[in-house]
Amino acid sequence: MTETITATERHLFFTSSGQRVLGVLHTPQSRSRDGALVFLHGWAGYRIGPHQMFTKMARRAAERGFPCLRFDFRGRGDSEGDAAATTLATMIEDARAAVAMVCEEVGVDRVALVGDCSGSEVAIGTGPMDERIDSLVLWSAPIVGGDRSEAEAAKRRSIYATYAAKLFRRETWAKLLRGSLQPRMIWRALTRGGKGAGEDGAESDRDIDWRERFVGFDGEVLFIYGGNDPATPSALEHYAELSREADRVFEAHVVEGANHAFYSLGWESEVIETSLTWLAGRYPIEGEGSDD
Repeated sequence: MTETITATERHLFFTSSGQRVLGVLHTPQSRSRDGALVFLHGWAGYRIGPHQMFTKMARRAAERGFPCLRFDFRGRGDSEGDAAATTLATMIEDARAAVAMVCEEVGVDRVALVGDCSGSEVAIGTGPMDERIDSLVLWSAPIVGGDRSEAEAAKRRSIYATYAAKLFRRETWAKLLRGSLQPRMIWRALTRGGKGAGEDGAESDRDIDWRERFVGFDGEVLFIYGGNDPATPSALEHYAELSREADRVFEAHVVEGANHAFYSLGWESEVIETSLTWLAGRYPIEGEGSDD
């Protein structure tokens, strides 16, 4: 039987490369596990995660004994920094600072990184750089250290098909007549294949040996993908191959019917519970699972 533990949460600041980073620390008030969770949001997100999934998971995790830190990367949310200067390399710097802070703050020496989309890239890039990081939970991780062309082509085809279908919907023409369509957004989606500004990566990001970072990580990794995300098949194939190269068991969970961001209560609940069950096995708490 899983015990519910009272937890508190508070805002705090820590420093990364001389700039202030805002975080939210969730702290169990009685029994804690020997590992903390650090959440890494995606490129255009901030500390709450997609449709507040990070907030929801951190609160549930803290009630199960996990200290948790959610934070805004520099240039995002309420942290200092220039949004245009943000790169995966600067996000990795911030993640390392977050790990150091949470270990000192709550007195643990084991950390799991939970990354969403681009945050998963950051987790892979950060993992082998601090021996205290021994677990990665990666939601909708893009391909790193390999060819993304197949995944990007699948994503473009999905976007084209979606907009083509919208041409035949009555509400689309109603929006056109009302002048409420957003042509710039539509044009950007069609021409960029769904990629946001900056997602092609900066020069400093291309200097990172992503394959070596993944293979060189000594801990365990859990991948979670949506079954209806067009990038899922190629990503699963790629990471299965990289995991064999790393001599690491490939652990993956596919949420049937889910899209890239798991936009339904059922899908997000499955992602959160699958993540927490796996993490609880990695960081057990004394007496958990006992009927006594």
